[in-house]
Amino acid sequence: MSPAPDDHPSLPFDRARVRSIIEAQGFDVRRGSIREMNKLVNTIERELGVDFIRMEFGVPGLPTPQVAVDAEIAALRDRNVANTYAPFDGLPELKAEIARFARLYLDVEISPRCCIPTVGAMQGSFAAIAVTSRMDPARRTLLCLEPGFPVNKLQMRLLDVQAAGLDLYHLRGQALLDAIEERVQLGDVFGVLWSSPNNPSWICLKDWELAGIARLCERYDLVAIEDLAYFGMDTRIDCFTAGEPPYQPSILQYTQRAFSIISCSKIFSYAGQRIAMTLIGPELAESQSAGLASALGTASVHHAFVHGVLYPVTACGPESPQYGLLALLRAANAGDRSLFEPAAEYARRARIMKQQFLNSGFNLVYDNDLGEPLADGFYFTVACAGFDDGADLLLELLHYGVSAITLGTTGSCRTEGLRACVSLTDESQFDTLAWRLACFRRDHPQ
Repeated sequence: MSPAPDDHPSLPFDRARVRSIIEAQGFDVRRGSIREMNKLVNTIERELGVDFIRMEFGVPGLPTPQVAVDAEIAALRDRNVANTYAPFDGLPELKAEIARFARLYLDVEISPRCCIPTVGAMQGSFAAIAVTSRMDPARRTLLCLEPGFPVNKLQMRLLDVQAAGLDLYHLRGQALLDAIEERVQLGDVFGVLWSSPNNPSWICLKDWELAGIARLCERYDLVAIEDLAYFGMDTRIDCFTAGEPPYQPSILQYTQRAFSIISCSKIFSYAGQRIAMTLIGPELAESQSAGLASALGTASVHHAFVHGVLYPVTACGPESPQYGLLALLRAANAGDRSLFEPAAEYARRARIMKQQFLNSGFNLVYDNDLGEPLADGFYFTVACAGFDDGADLLLELLHYGVSAITLGTTGSCRTEGLRACVSLTDESQFDTLAWRLACFRRDHPQ
């Protein structure tokens, strides 16, 4: 082993002290949510006086583009937006720019009416699930392509929606389409939910897989809910040019029976202001449902989304972040590729950090994308020989100052593994991570 980095604590941490901190948390660490794990690690850091390699929390770690900050300041100072309510469905000029963004970067034609800013992508997904789950009272199951974002399951629980899952570890290509069709033929499924690039596996659904899912949605009257939280953050990010291929793959290229939700937290490092974009397929937006009329007081999907869900939850998204997003989209739509380039840093970090885990005897859980090498991005997944349960592996890594979350909390069938996020680990911490993983391997020889 190489020498320890300067001021590095001895490893492992005092087990009795760590155990007492865990026991005082009041929740089962083996099933802890992202926020609960974040709170636990904060407490260990504070009480032991140590710093962790923070890989549990999927938050951005790059600066926000100045154009967004300046636009928000101008909106507050010059437009006096702080003392007014924004339009419930978004600023008209922002809606128009979102539609232009969809055309230039997704190759999707959509009207501004169907482009709605929301308070983060989580509100967009919550509203999409709330609306689609009430369109047919006889169908209350959402089919999730796993693994997935754990908070979506919390949303489904709150909305009394049943979850069914198909794991992408075993099912890709035609096998995935066959499995979806077999499951929806039971008659209780109203929609299909997934993220691509996938949180946490970083698998990306191929264009022909999306086309197949679209055909199934049309055939079985399903609604697709597509989470594009990591828009353009796979290996193609440096190729993005407004109005030219390659485009971000999207289900809206193949069916209008879909919601596509685009987060601004990662691609624009704009997480703190809680602003995102939801695109509703025009045919879906204008459709009518007796179930919606009974549940939300309106038969229209568009009206139910805005006035049946967003209005009673937050009334509208805050106006100054809408102006910040407007400035970002105007720049991107004008061809400013520099807005996307910083996010490529996440791929660089993932490439280095994955190799550090592999050098220390870990293995990747989701390790290929339909037989092709898995791209480097915001997340990767690891397991370690000798640990059959990801919770046991996580609890042991806490003693070495490394945090993550279990794949079990993401709905994955690979419960031996962990999800690691690269966003909060920068260049200055790479030596520390390598040292801690080497200490772990020293104490857990294979």
